[in-house]
Amino acid sequence: MNFIEPILALCSNRAVLAKENPLLPGPQSIISNHLLSDQNLFGVSFDYFIDWTTNQLNRDFWLKCPIESINPDEWIKLSDDHIKNCLRGHQKFRDLIDFSSANSCSATAIVFDDHQKWSNETSTLICAHWPQDPNSKKGLDISRLCLRQIEEMIKVRSGGSIAIGRKGLIYGTSSLECHLSRTDALWPGDADLLLCNKSNMKPIALIEYKKHTDSSTKKFQEQRLSNYYPRPDGRKYDRLALLSEQISPGRPIKMFTLYYSTLESELSVRLEEIVGGPGRLVSGREFSINISPVDPASGYRQVFAEIARRATDER
Repeated sequence: MNFIEPILALCSNRAVLAKENPLLPGPQSIISNHLLSDQNLFGVSFDYFIDWTTNQLNRDFWLKCPIESINPDEWIKLSDDHIKNCLRGHQKFRDLIDFSSANSCSATAIVFDDHQKWSNETSTLICAHWPQDPNSKKGLDISRLCLRQIEEMIKVRSGGSIAIGRKGLIYGTSSLECHLSRTDALWPGDADLLLCNKSNMKPIALIEYKKHTDSSTKKFQEQRLSNYYPRPDGRKYDRLALLSEQISPGRPIKMFTLYYSTLESELSVRLEEIVGGPGRLVSGREFSINISPVDPASGYRQVFAEIARRATDER
């Protein structure tokens, strides 16, 4: 069983990938813990639930783990031991477990073959939950769920049905996510990057990546929260605000949006601090940093050095 990275592509035609800047890589393709480590930083990405009846964060974080397509008979016969051994080599899941262990959370890998027909409710997914033993913080509990069971789990954790309309998403990171976006069991929102102090794994900042494309009605320099909040993305940003407030009980962390463009002419990124609480978010301090296509890693290091400085400022 070989894992593959989730890919943002058109829901109606998964062969059509989302646009990227041909000269400058976006943050999701270049930011790694290898790049962050020399600044004593560590990052994790995951999907998470908010119970909208209470506005409470569910501290079990999910990670999508699609695999290379295999024969349906092989998929059914995968043993628990084989799944556990494969996940030991999944670095992003290991990172999420390390983070969860240090922050009184749990982690669940959602393993699936995305070539299944998700319109068939007997399609199956594998859930690998850490820790199997909460006392020792060890082990993975493996379960196999059909699509209907996953949908019910999503509704329970969300505090009820969640829908965005019959058309669903235009782009998604998997056919599974695209399919669920047309139901009342919308896949949970994601944290693009939760930035932590590497020494103790404690969160210091939450970063949302926001892509600007040639179809945008706003220029890149005009990108800011008020373009998207409170409409059309109010729930998305309130969800992020609730995560930033609750991830470290009693110690809210700062939240930022990192804007980047797919236009060749735009060789910079813009960072916007977001202040206020759910339902009352506004733009805070903003700044731009030029990124050289010759050495984009150096430019992004500057960005995250600035985020770390601002995240710990006035605390």
